[in-house]
Amino acid sequence: MAPYFSFIVLLCAFVSLLTGTGAAAVGTATKPTVILIPAAFSKATVYDKVKHKLSNTGYDIVAVDLPSVGRGASKVDRTPEIEAVQKVLSRRIHQGKDIVLVGNSYGATVICDAVKDFEDKSAMKYPSSSNGKILGLIFFSGFIPYISELSGAGPDIRHISPSWFRFESTKRVFWDNDIKNHPPQFTLYNLLPSSEARTYSGSLQPSSFAALNATATYIPYDGKFRTLYFIGKYDNTVPSALAESYLVQPGAKWENVTIDGDHSPMLSRPNEFVNIVRRFSREKA
Repeated sequence: MAPYFSFIVLLCAFVSLLTGTGAAAVGTATKPTVILIPAAFSKATVYDKVKHKLSNTGYDIVAVDLPSVGRGASKVDRTPEIEAVQKVLSRRIHQGKDIVLVGNSYGATVICDAVKDFEDKSAMKYPSSSNGKILGLIFFSGFIPYISELSGAGPDIRHISPSWFRFESTKRVFWDNDIKNHPPQFTLYNLLPSSEARTYSGSLQPSSFAALNATATYIPYDGKFRTLYFIGKYDNTVPSALAESYLVQPGAKWENVTIDGDHSPMLSRPNEFVNIVRRFSREKA
């Protein structure tokens, strides 16, 4: 009976790999790590809705808080947030994981600079590599540098920012310069139910001027990395005309998608957001 019992045990173990928890392991093997970077004034909790949806389908999700966001962050420049993203990148690449980076608004600029030292890990250059590689970057309503800005100092943010930005000298930046006409419920969360929009508006925190005004150091969307730009039809912060100006630059090589979203699609259009990430990842059934 012993040999027969051993055979049954081995058979059950094999079956367990194909069903139950074993199926989850097989299904997640081809899915990348998704690194989520929030906008200015926001914490990474804005991604909670989509983080859970993506995790439930087998993705490894890392949402990174920006060190430049917070009441006491007035002296923080962009360097610590680039380093925070690169730390996650290095760890996952060392583990052999593929990666998709996602940035919303100002967070899109952060992921641009973060991949500067990882060009040799771009899937555009080494598509068949079995080691960890960067599959690409997704810019949701991104405020990003133009290619021409790398040739000199970038523009002062005070000259190009939305009218509702309020500057506390060169220390902190707020979102409340014109609350009457441009409250966050209109500029950032216009497709959310009013109660939810008020909740997220109340959670906003100032951002560091030094971080927002820093000059970009790297452009990944000129063919060195696969890049996707998201346009929201009802985005009151990055209108379609501004978004299109990024897409039509000489030398820019984009994929793009437009939906009926606002500036914060991870909140107002979570299912569409998740589907965009999954399609970009070329998820395998």
